[in-house]
Amino acid sequence: MRSARVLLIGLSLLAALPAPAKDTPAALVPYDDLLEVLAVLVWHLDDDTYRFPPPKDPTGHDVFTLTLGRLAGWEQRFPGRMRDVIGFATAQALERSRAYAEARDAYASVVAMSHSELAPLAEAAQVRAAAFARVETLPERAAGLQAHLDTLQDKLDAWAELADRFPRLPYSALAAVEEERLEVLTAELLVRNRHRIEDGPATAERALRFLVQKHGESQQLAAHVLRLADFYAGDARRYAFMHDRPLSFDAAEFRRRADRALDTYQKVATWDGSPQRPEGRARFDAMEAFKTARLELFK
Repeated sequence: MRSARVLLIGLSLLAALPAPAKDTPAALVPYDDLLEVLAVLVWHLDDDTYRFPPPKDPTGHDVFTLTLGRLAGWEQRFPGRMRDVIGFATAQALERSRAYAEARDAYASVVAMSHSELAPLAEAAQVRAAAFARVETLPERAAGLQAHLDTLQDKLDAWAELADRFPRLPYSALAAVEEERLEVLTAELLVRNRHRIEDGPATAERALRFLVQKHGESQQLAAHVLRLADFYAGDARRYAFMHDRPLSFDAAEFRRRADRALDTYQKVATWDGSPQRPEGRARFDAMEAFKTARLELFK
């Protein structure tokens, strides 16, 4: 069952009210409005935001961000009403927006309402949000390349531990998103510093390929493929610029490098439904034009 149970107590209080109608008494209008806000939130509580993009409303706005604004607006219009329900729903929306410290504090505010039936649920959720907030604050940078890589790895290990500790959606997905982000940072760091480390180009390529292989179910997969294609394209361009004399230019070698980039760009350029498809097509065309011009130059 969906984690709508988490708001079940608060929703049951609202559901006990008469169904909305055109002639709804003025005293009940705010509760009808809050039911609408909570219904949208509850529907998306268990969304897998690692495999799929964050949910949007029909107008294209992020559901969790929109929910936070609507809850804040409701609280301003009706101060003091349903404070525990508002606080709990706010905490859930913050948590799914990856604002873990803010979610922890919002859960804590509900825990402090000891009279509320939501307090025990908030107490357990606060422990989880606090664990996520603690890992989020771990450093991601350090002086020196190896120290920087070690720092990233330590934080990656911490996120992996949280994924094991909270294996159900949406928390496993949230931890996976954080792991993926750090692995992108690691790969980009290796790419930038590939000329400073032993076997650097091969190491950087392996890191980029690792992203594609590990995150095959991620919504960011096309972006990872595009990043690998950029690496190959950069390699082909560097070869061309470093061998700009006719007798040093090996057309077969250049073609091999350029075609490797083109083949990888082609995957994104023909990826139905991918937001990166137009970008992949544009980069494919640019690389193909560069390849043609360079080969024409040294015919």
